[in-house]
Amino acid sequence: MANQKSPQTIMEWFEYGRQCFHKPDGLEAVKAFEHVVDLDPGYRHPDGDNPYFYLGKINEVENRLSDAIIHFTRALAVDSEDEESLIGRGSCYTVTKQHEQAIADFTKVLQMPAQQRKVPRNNLLYAIAENYRQMKDWGQAVHWAQKALNADPDNFRHQELLKMVTEKTNK
Repeated sequence: MANQKSPQTIMEWFEYGRQCFHKPDGLEAVKAFEHVVDLDPGYRHPDGDNPYFYLGKINEVENRLSDAIIHFTRALAVDSEDEESLIGRGSCYTVTKQHEQAIADFTKVLQMPAQQRKVPRNNLLYAIAENYRQMKDWGQAVHWAQKALNADPDNFRHQELLKMVTEKTNK
């Protein structure tokens, strides 16, 4: 931040944190977002973003998944419809083998109106199918993998998942 004036307002601190996040300068971003949270734990930027999402994302990238889940959960306490935090937390739940929670998060995003949702429907269907596959719930995995493939018939990854889980049901 040399040659720049120090952030003064909560919005300036938030913007500074976002700038550092995109540089990337994770340490400075964390400091800025934690300062925002210290000033107002329920702060939401006018565009809807909140510091907990960014703190969650930084922790996810750094493979501190338990901390990432905590921050994404805090973001969702500020805005229960925060799609990016639901996706982030669902992804962390998948990696940490908390599949039922992951499925719940991905399902909540799937239930959002299509015009409001950023993540394509087929990706959510695939994520749900993949969690069922990891749980070895082959019936549900086939069901959701088929839905994913129906939503994007040319997607090789979806074709392979359906093939894999279908073979498991035939054993």
